[in-house]
Amino acid sequence: MQEIKRQFKQGVVYTAIGQYAGVIANFAVTIVLSRLLGPKTYGVLNIILVFLPFFQLLSELGIGPAIVQSHELNDRDYSSLFKILTFWSLIIGAVFGLLGIPVSYFYNDKIYLLLSWMLAPNLILSMMSVVPLSLLQKRQEFKHINITGLLAYLIGGTTGIVTAFLGFGVYSLILTSLIPAFVNFIAYFHFSKLKILKGLDKRALKKIRDFSTYQFEFGIINYFSRNLDNLLVGKFFGQTALGNYGKSYQMITYPNNIFTNVIVPVMQPVLANYQEDVATIKKVYLKVLRFLLIVGIPLSVYLSSNSELIIRFLFGHKWDGAIIPFQILSLTTWIQLITTTIGGIYQSRNMTKTLMKTGLISTAITISFITIGILAGNIDRLALFVAINFYVTFAFNFYVLMKVALKSSILQILKLMIKPLIIAAVAFLGVLAWNLLNIQITNIFLELLIVSIIFWGIDLIGLIITKEINFVLDIVFKK
Repeated sequence: MQEIKRQFKQGVVYTAIGQYAGVIANFAVTIVLSRLLGPKTYGVLNIILVFLPFFQLLSELGIGPAIVQSHELNDRDYSSLFKILTFWSLIIGAVFGLLGIPVSYFYNDKIYLLLSWMLAPNLILSMMSVVPLSLLQKRQEFKHINITGLLAYLIGGTTGIVTAFLGFGVYSLILTSLIPAFVNFIAYFHFSKLKILKGLDKRALKKIRDFSTYQFEFGIINYFSRNLDNLLVGKFFGQTALGNYGKSYQMITYPNNIFTNVIVPVMQPVLANYQEDVATIKKVYLKVLRFLLIVGIPLSVYLSSNSELIIRFLFGHKWDGAIIPFQILSLTTWIQLITTTIGGIYQSRNMTKTLMKTGLISTAITISFITIGILAGNIDRLALFVAINFYVTFAFNFYVLMKVALKSSILQILKLMIKPLIIAAVAFLGVLAWNLLNIQITNIFLELLIVSIIFWGIDLIGLIITKEINFVLDIVFKK
């Protein structure tokens, strides 16, 4: 147990350095570009960006996690897998470029004819990075991964801001993602010391076929459950509505970037060595969930109750259309935080078939709620049904995960939620009491600062009273 904790801490430290610095840089760039470009420009790009993860899945074929999990692969296998992915990604990249033709007709905008080809190199470089990145993850070289990511963020973000000021519009957003993809590939390839050997051994795919196949199928299923709403909003409600909806959704992904994107990349490489030790994996995982719930539940309440101040302070009044969707969707922040960890547990238990099956059912549930939301007629109502969907799929996914993968009960998770819920409710009442005083403050920053101090001050007091603060400090600081 101590060895797992040491490996986790070592991996998380370097992941946190790269991830947090990257989030800050990315967040700063987003604020600047959002104020310069507005909802419609973001909506235009979001339409084509929705398809990018799907094509990445087609190219990767679930190979990345399979490399991390497998103990049978050798240098020749890695070389063969790299060649296969490179060849396949070139084909998929060309298909993605041609995708601009039907998309331009579907959304009645010829700009997608060019945008699709400009994003194709991003897709190709991302897939060429799969094998080198997976080797670094397998060897737990998180320092190289995250320092590289930080450098890529800074270069891409700076380029995006400069070109936005120069009037490049939507193309500034493309450069913001394209340049990091190029920097990451060069660095991953160098640090991984991947050997490109002569010939191609097709047996490399057979060694990881079962794991990668189910992982690939889950990825495809998960893609549709995560992106169907964006596809339909752009078609039925227009680009500006998609920009506002996309912005509200983007805002609730930042906590994932800050917390779970630090933990999840470390989870599978470390726990893969204990795949038959259910008790150890469960013990580690419940600690992870407890920490994420302590953070996530109060954060959800805080973001929802202060949505108007947050959106207007960060992005300005032109993004007012994102306020209500953000207010609703932010109540699912805690769910997204803990749900992101599910894949790592199934992978570490070598149960990607179960992951695929649960993903299929979750997607069916999600499609139903999104369809109802679209028929409801606007993005505010859609956000409500999407939020309800998160709660329903949360109950289903964690019931199955705890019962099948960890031989336990979802009640263990529900018990972990009690204290954070009470603390968040009291903190919310504190802010509500302040608002009832009806003190007029004209400065948005000052008002947001006051309510933030009240909310998080009460939250801290609650952590101290319930002694949850001791657990948090132990997780963060104790070696």
